[in-house]
Amino acid sequence: MKQNRIKIIFIIGIILLIAMIPTYSKARYEQSTGGGGGGSTAVDPIQNPNSFKPGGVTQNDVNIITKKANSFVGIVVTVGVVISAVTLGILGIKYMLGSVEERAEYKKSMAPYLVGSILLFSASGVVGIIASLLKDVNL
Repeated sequence: MKQNRIKIIFIIGIILLIAMIPTYSKARYEQSTGGGGGGSTAVDPIQNPNSFKPGGVTQNDVNIITKKANSFVGIVVTVGVVISAVTLGILGIKYMLGSVEERAEYKKSMAPYLVGSILLFSASGVVGIIASLLKDVNL
């Protein structure tokens, strides 16, 4: 059961990452062509890979990546909060309705739950703090 849950979470993460790739590529292409309209001379790097010339990171690139990262972290934290609340509710109901032996088992299963919840909320908080500290740093 636990391995299935880990597999499902891993698959959802991969799907979210794959879903973000086309959006960034399209934004990058539209930026290089001066918008989505016609009349531009830029070449799509997908059609001609030799047309891509790597250069410095522009502020627009940083803004695009920051926006995508913020939305991804927001989704992860929201899903984590929902899963955490549902799991806590289920464990609480089972604990109240269980016998003495079952209560001992639920106490054992609560330790990993609490550690996971603390890691989820602290990791997202630390990422937010680091992002706010490095917001104005020019690398």
